[in-house]
Amino acid sequence: MTSSRRLLIILCAAIIQTAPVVRPPWAAADSANVTLPTMVSFQVSNVNLATTGSPDPTLVSFEDASIPPGYAVRISIQANSTDFTPPVEAGTTIPASYISWTTSGSINGTGYSGTLSATSFTVILLGNTNATSASTNVSWTLDPLPEGVRAGSHTLSATWKIESLVP
Repeated sequence: MTSSRRLLIILCAAIIQTAPVVRPPWAAADSANVTLPTMVSFQVSNVNLATTGSPDPTLVSFEDASIPPGYAVRISIQANSTDFTPPVEAGTTIPASYISWTTSGSINGTGYSGTLSATSFTVILLGNTNATSASTNVSWTLDPLPEGVRAGSHTLSATWKIESLVP
């Protein structure tokens, strides 16, 4: 069965600082300017084939990072639910895990390919130790769809986690 369906994944940027670092009261807080995709869409023309997201690629990066010596910036993502919200309440849902990505062209760090999960954050970019900037290009893919998915906009939000840590 071939039909045209427009599926959207919306990636909402959120900054979360985890694993507090013990520092003297006079020490500055960690900070960085971060670039993340806010939305990736998939125009599905054949439900039996994987679909590349648009835009392709998207940039995940940070710059002007202020972190302690020996630390690195790590950027991860987690789906906010296990499934996309279908356009029709009773429709077949698309699992969040149908979204995967590959990285390329990493600068000052390592890009990690992965699969979106609703149960844990998955690393996309780990900057080099002491790097004040790093970037990677991300190509998103939607797996072939399950039987019974209806045409229309299917949406999924996700949370980004940006943290500094000792690698």
